[in-house]
Amino acid sequence: MTQEHSELLREIAGETLEQLAFIFSYPDEMDPEAIWKETTTGCRVAFNGPQQGELLLNISTAALPELASNMLGLDEDDAPPEDQQLDALREALNVICGNLLPRIGGVDAVFDIQAPEIIDADAARGLVKEYLNAPQGCASALLSLDDGECQLYLRTENSG
Repeated sequence: MTQEHSELLREIAGETLEQLAFIFSYPDEMDPEAIWKETTTGCRVAFNGPQQGELLLNISTAALPELASNMLGLDEDDAPPEDQQLDALREALNVICGNLLPRIGGVDAVFDIQAPEIIDADAARGLVKEYLNAPQGCASALLSLDDGECQLYLRTENSG
């Protein structure tokens, strides 16, 4: 993975959160380990095509009510139930992945994106370590949100 992929991931994630959920994010230079000091929720999605891999999003759980409320068009004070918050997280990751893959694989590339799945913080942390230690490396983006942090990790390999 190149620095270019990390920058692209940061750009697309930021744009998607802004356009889909009216959440503004800023590149975060803080220690990537800092997010583990707060309660987080993870979501991952696998994909196949010219490249196969996974995209992982780990987000401060405190940011989920705003994400879901904004995506559902609810008032700020009307926090949706947890299942709707998790659905919103899955949909946000699905859209980020759908916007990212054509930029990496080319506009004519066809990818099969699996259904995103929610994972707990321990599983997310384990995947981050696995991705960072993968021989091919991974792209990453750290974003600061109004209500916490958001991390994304992209691991890919060529299909063959």
